[in-house]
Amino acid sequence: MTIAQAAVESGLSAKAIARRIERGTLRAVHDEQGRRVVPRTELDRAGLLGSGEEGHPGGELVLWRDLYEREREEREDLAARERELRDQLVAIANAGPIRALRLRRQARQQLAAAVDDTSPPASETAVVEGDAPLSST
Repeated sequence: MTIAQAAVESGLSAKAIARRIERGTLRAVHDEQGRRVVPRTELDRAGLLGSGEEGHPGGELVLWRDLYEREREEREDLAARERELRDQLVAIANAGPIRALRLRRQARQQLAAAVDDTSPPASETAVVEGDAPLSST
């Protein structure tokens, strides 16, 4: 079955199935079209069949594994965001004064957008509090 089908059968996301294949904890083979497919026996061996239905002996284990995979994905996403923020800080530290002001403004806008989950169009964001206005020359 395809990765998407394996995800439905196991109750995991397609991303979680693909990551298990990449890590080597789940075996996949290539079909005639060159797509990666996961044999049903492999899902069974990994304890991934039965997406937590009542009465399925491995259902609770599947739920815990799914929770673990989601937490892992969130940690990876947070680590990537942390790297982006560090890169921004380095750019600000190494920039000249005008460029530093612009970078600070961009960082504040991104932070506000992340907090509010809404970012106003760039044309509506004139001056961020604490920054001096920049001339267009």
